Amino acid sequence: MSGSKQPKCSGALLKPFIKLLRSRNDVPSSLVDEFQAAIGPDGRISVRKAQTLAEKASLITRDPSLGLRAALFTELGDFEVLEWVAMSAATWREANETACRYARILNEAADYRLAICGTKAHLMLGSTIPQTRGSVEYELAAYHLALHLRVPDVPPELEVWVKHCEPEHVADYRAIFPGAKLVFDAAFNGFVSDAWRLDTPLPTANTSLHSVLRDHAERLLVEVAPDDHGLISRVSADILHALRDGSVAAEHTSARLGLSRRTLTRRLQQLGTSYSELLKEARYRTAIHYLGNTAISVEDIAFLLGFSECSPFVRAFRRWSGMTPLEYRSSYRRNG
Repeated sequence: MSGSKQPKCSGALLKPFIKLLRSRNDVPSSLVDEFQAAIGPDGRISVRKAQTLAEKASLITRDPSLGLRAALFTELGDFEVLEWVAMSAATWREANETACRYARILNEAADYRLAICGTKAHLMLGSTIPQTRGSVEYELAAYHLALHLRVPDVPPELEVWVKHCEPEHVADYRAIFPGAKLVFDAAFNGFVSDAWRLDTPLPTANTSLHSVLRDHAERLLVEVAPDDHGLISRVSADILHALRDGSVAAEHTSARLGLSRRTLTRRLQQLGTSYSELLKEARYRTAIHYLGNTAISVEDIAFLLGFSECSPFVRAFRRWSGMTPLEYRSSYRRNG
């Protein structure tokens, strides 16, 4: 991040990679040593360095699915306090919100958000720095598999969203996320599930333990939290509100947040995103809600999202989802 220290992550995130590499005969021991040596005495490593090592391992093994395969070596406790505090929450909603709040303890670049869009819950596993395809695949698969290790009955994800284009190794995705619809070229990396499930009890809930762990997590968060924590969430919430009353513009959002437009632009840039990127994400999530859960015409949806004409919305939606709005609506109703 410009003008600030480079974000670090816990060396625990490399554990599954190290275990995978040790299991393979085509990996030199020097590479495993390099992974281990990169973890500092504080048990942490630069996020960019971790990504670079993972990409190097993928090239050496000639395995484009290495991130997905590494996630299969995830074990209980690998994700430390984040895993414990989230899984002791009372409901799935609280567990997701807890994971979103404390994800930066494990990875300082993490920007996790939970958003409700109509009848669907969107869990967005974002990052304040650019992510490689391998790091995205590892994060999605590890999050999914860690839940299944902890919880006996995990509500199924309806969709898995990936910002990258569809890869050749899509079969490896299907093996890890059976039954879920895979959406590539999506607005965010993360999961879509039924919103009503959020308020169901979590089988691993422990109220007293959760309170203790949350206090501990809060202290750890203070040590790694940047001053701009929550800015992305506030901007996204303002955009969603503005879409309803037609005042979507960076200068309007910045004024409502008490910032100059230049300051908002600079701070979002430092966090690895932009107003236009957040607007695209909000429009996409709102569009799929309208298309999947209402009978509002495509023309009216385009207007509601701030497009002056229908055709630019149709072109944009095709870039986001690979389908036209009508194709998405038809597919959603056929598969829903």
